[in-house]
Amino acid sequence: MDVLEKDMRIIARFEKNDSVRFVSHLDVQRLFHRAMRRAGLPIAYSNGFNPHPLMSFATALSVGVTSEAEWFDIKLTEHMDPSAFLERLNDMLPNGFAIKEACMDSAALPSLSVLMAAAMYKVKAVANDKGDYSLLQNSIENMMSGSIMVKKRGKGGEREVNLRPLVKKIEFIDATDSYAELMVLGRLSASESLNMDLLLNRLKEHWTGNAHFSVHRQCIYSQDGRLFPKLED
Repeated sequence: MDVLEKDMRIIARFEKNDSVRFVSHLDVQRLFHRAMRRAGLPIAYSNGFNPHPLMSFATALSVGVTSEAEWFDIKLTEHMDPSAFLERLNDMLPNGFAIKEACMDSAALPSLSVLMAAAMYKVKAVANDKGDYSLLQNSIENMMSGSIMVKKRGKGGEREVNLRPLVKKIEFIDATDSYAELMVLGRLSASESLNMDLLLNRLKEHWTGNAHFSVHRQCIYSQDGRLFPKLED
């Protein structure tokens, strides 16, 4: 491989499935770095006394959430075919993670976190007390009709915030005797994002307090309203 005058940047999408949904974002970062080293990829590192890989993730995924739309970029010191990058890294990733597509950044895109605007989530709602799923749609409409006030903890302590501006849409998809499916479109950006845990806990209060939800991130939308750019090799 030829050494580049300028580091090569690869952008990739990966899945995080049910078996690894409780792996934290920090642990995911460490896991990917170790897998890249084991794969022998020509990772570019920062300068200084404590060099770190020039790799960044578009956004952090909450613990307990699965996804098919996680993005990261990595700089390499040598040219590498994106398909070879995908194959070699997948060989070293543990079960539950899989790189689905990768491409060379030929357009000199800015930070991925700057491009994000919203994310679509598929939610499975299960009432532990055999609640009436036909009432869930009414509960959603009632919650969305006004402010969605929740208590959020931060470095400055606990404060009350309104989630309603961050919720673009909640759609009731279907229901069976044992569960219901929803689609939630929420804001996702570097500055402010919808906290799905806070939203769904509030929904429980409108519907039934004895329920649990499983959440899956399906896709991310860019600032221009389109899906996060489809990658091409």
